[in-house]
Amino acid sequence: MYKNLWNEIAGTICRLELRGDMGYVLETYTGFKVKSFVVTSQEIFINEKATDVTITFYANDGYTEELKFTIDYSEFIEELRVGPGSNKWGFGVIDADFLSDKRQKSLIMSSSEDVEVGQEIVVLGSGSKNNLSLCHGIVTGKYVDNGVVKIQHDITVDCSFAGAPIVDPVTQKIIGVLSENDDPIALTYKQIQELSDNNILRLKGVSEKLIVDDIDIVQVLQVGQQQIKHLSKVLYNSARVKGIDGCEIKGLATFLESSDHIEKRIKRFAVKSLSFQIE
Repeated sequence: MYKNLWNEIAGTICRLELRGDMGYVLETYTGFKVKSFVVTSQEIFINEKATDVTITFYANDGYTEELKFTIDYSEFIEELRVGPGSNKWGFGVIDADFLSDKRQKSLIMSSSEDVEVGQEIVVLGSGSKNNLSLCHGIVTGKYVDNGVVKIQHDITVDCSFAGAPIVDPVTQKIIGVLSENDDPIALTYKQIQELSDNNILRLKGVSEKLIVDDIDIVQVLQVGQQQIKHLSKVLYNSARVKGIDGCEIKGLATFLESSDHIEKRIKRFAVKSLSFQIE
């Protein structure tokens, strides 16, 4: 069953990487194609340090890059983002009409009114080795957060699975989307990153050199702050290899069927074409 599911829907899943001005990967998300859209986590729209976005679709083996393109982050936000950058469901929507002749297959949203506790589920998302991974489990519980029905499950995934589809393995239809929550670990990580950035900025503003035994103390302190940032990033990613709650598909279905978004998209693309190139 899982092999057949993989063969049917792996081609609709993509990896989205946010990169900074030095080319380093800042964050990784999962996206999936529905109709002429790519759905992912809304967190992808609120990264102040990102300079560009790389979106990759893979061949059926899950690791061979089959379709890849990079776009400037500001253009990604202004031209491809559909609707507001934040919503209570936690998903983000990207216009993928330009992929219609290159990626025709897309996932189908379930019309079922409810997700049941104990129901078997499958999640396909970005793996930790520039690949796609399939995980399976069951729905362990449900709760309501800000009017949205959230799905709890027993699947352990990497944080790069944020934005991945929750699929019913029997119908092969989407029943939910994994979202990214601000848990205490995430908040602490952000605080460490901000403090280190502020310390580095202050150290760069020091006009006088402090030399001890031919060692530039200010430079040593700057390197130390960079190491703290790197270490916190490693710990943050390791600690977040856990279950990421999802939201039911109802909000996404309503959003994608909104004629207002469709009309705005048509007007936007009639005026300006995108500058990126597909590899």
